[in-house]
Amino acid sequence: MKRLFKISVSKVYIAYLLLLTVFVIGTYSSYAYFTVNKEKKNAIKMITGNLVGELKVDGEVNDKLVVGASETKIFEVEVVNKNNRQARFNFYYKGSLSNNVEAGYVSGDGYNPMVKETGVNLTANGSLGYFLKYQIKVKNNTSGSITIPIGYSVGLDYNDLSLPSNCYLFEEAKSNTAVEALLADYTNDESVQDYDINYTKTDPTAKENKMYVFNHESNKGTQQSDWSSDELKSYRYIGTTPNNYVTFNNETAGWRIIGIETVDNGTGTKEKRIKLVRKDPLPVGENNYLSWDNKGDSPGFGGVAVTSNGSNDWTDARLMMVLNPNYEDDPHAIGGSIYWNRQNGKCPKGNNNGTAVCDFSEVGLLPEAQAMIGNAKWFLGGIGVSFENPEKNYDEIYQNERGEETCTTTGECTQIKKTNWTGRVGLMYPSDYGYATSGGDNIIRSSCSTSLWNWFSGESTECAKNNWMQEKKDQWLITPFASNDSYVSIISYEGGLSEDASAGMYTGAPSEIARPVVYLKASVLYQSGDGSESNPFVFVNDPNIDNEGPVCKFTEHSDNFYDGGTFSIECTDNSGSLANDLTTDSFHLGGESITNCGAINYDISLSLTKTEDISNGKRYTFTSPSGYEVCYDNYIELKSDAIKDKFGNSNQTSKLEITTSNEKNKDPCSRCAVGSEGEKFD
Repeated sequence: MKRLFKISVSKVYIAYLLLLTVFVIGTYSSYAYFTVNKEKKNAIKMITGNLVGELKVDGEVNDKLVVGASETKIFEVEVVNKNNRQARFNFYYKGSLSNNVEAGYVSGDGYNPMVKETGVNLTANGSLGYFLKYQIKVKNNTSGSITIPIGYSVGLDYNDLSLPSNCYLFEEAKSNTAVEALLADYTNDESVQDYDINYTKTDPTAKENKMYVFNHESNKGTQQSDWSSDELKSYRYIGTTPNNYVTFNNETAGWRIIGIETVDNGTGTKEKRIKLVRKDPLPVGENNYLSWDNKGDSPGFGGVAVTSNGSNDWTDARLMMVLNPNYEDDPHAIGGSIYWNRQNGKCPKGNNNGTAVCDFSEVGLLPEAQAMIGNAKWFLGGIGVSFENPEKNYDEIYQNERGEETCTTTGECTQIKKTNWTGRVGLMYPSDYGYATSGGDNIIRSSCSTSLWNWFSGESTECAKNNWMQEKKDQWLITPFASNDSYVSIISYEGGLSEDASAGMYTGAPSEIARPVVYLKASVLYQSGDGSESNPFVFVNDPNIDNEGPVCKFTEHSDNFYDGGTFSIECTDNSGSLANDLTTDSFHLGGESITNCGAINYDISLSLTKTEDISNGKRYTFTSPSGYEVCYDNYIELKSDAIKDKFGNSNQTSKLEITTSNEKNKDPCSRCAVGSEGEKFD
């Protein structure tokens, strides 16, 4: 019989294998895989299955980001490899974003940058590197809630991926300054006087966690006479437990936001800044008690106190010297700059030059925190009330703080005290505490304004109870009482404002704790967080801004500062060579017209006699000009085109105040002067 087909059996077998191979490869997709393992007997083993993954949003399996109207949220998104082998993943959102909606990833410790659409390999489930973790920030500027679907693709570890149709990678989120972020997302529009959290509102939690607007136009102080309405506006957290926690100085949720205020940086430039207070008091020996100032009443202690209880002039207070830079070698300080420099040593405690052990080696300021703190003009107007005349509400106190009265009782003050101070680290104002109340269970918030002294007793104690600043301990404030030279305002452990605290405490008397307060620079950026204690705000420096300049201070002076005396100024600059760019023309002797000194408005160039190199800068020696009286608010001024602020503006200035030996005796004119610290240009 004749065969119709003549085909070799071996050829049929080979063709069958080829068809099987084509079938397996042709039907393979990004969700199927095969492995080929060569066994000892050269057999072929094939395993097929699906590659799978998982999306988690804030710890829960989810594939949507939901954001309410006019809300900004930070989500933690995980892309997880669920397979028992390595696989390739990418991550994206589905559909284009609506107008007025922004979404992007935020860099940070423990979070991944966005992968390319070709994907990245993740190891087998449960091994090191089996998931991606992102911070996704969504800002919804629309009037309604939005939902952003998210997804991922998965494939073999050696094959590039591509994005599905109408899907997009997240780009890096836009960097907002911390002030912009808080003003956009964490302020209320309601009148604060209409908001009594504990008395009338049914949903206090949501609104308590945002700042309220305070308009100070009607109660501005005389030092704010030329401020605009917007500059006089402040934003503050109020209530018992607002979400105002901040991770700062490497202290997780260790600081809290008082609010946002317009601040003069000491050169006349005004900008909105965030004001922080440390959550806990400084650790100081037993019980954390600390003196505001405790210079003795004998000569030789600088800014001589009139009693053994110290002075209530913050500009030379020993607590100020503990908190701020450039007092390391000041002979009048106890523990000069040890908080600023994160050191341990002694602090002022008790009256008449008493000391305590202070260990700030774990809680003092780190360089990263120092770089975020800006110079600010702090108002030092005194409060002239007493227990016999307690009717001062927080608006009147705000006005007094920014006023120019430092003594209101005839014959009780022998010091001439300055009405403001430019520096880095201060304390709370009495008005900060007053504005932070939310009202009580049985008293509306506006009733709490009648008198902060009355918060000691009766139903007004609810004003203190519902105030997040209350510590159940006496707290130092920066504002002096203008009735004498020694008393300083405090928040009592009972909750009311008190004047019964001398700057240097008597042994056995109620003792005060100190909580540092700082104004962050306007350039500080918002990174993450919603302000809750479990998810505090995180702010960072803008890496694109170099806003540090030279720090200058007096290091030597002759007794005869006036009339041809010599003095030296050292300028150091850790951010570059700016100090080296300062020339003879950069330094000027300046002065202002003040009582008893005549008209001394002048701007005199100084004679530079010597320049020496020091670490990170220069030391300049000058000769004083002849024929000019040196009064207590004269200054040495630095003026140079080389000096720029954070916005790139040149010809910035800084003043090094001159303090005369006689200024505490109401004699502002003197030919014997002592130099004090200078300021950073920022």
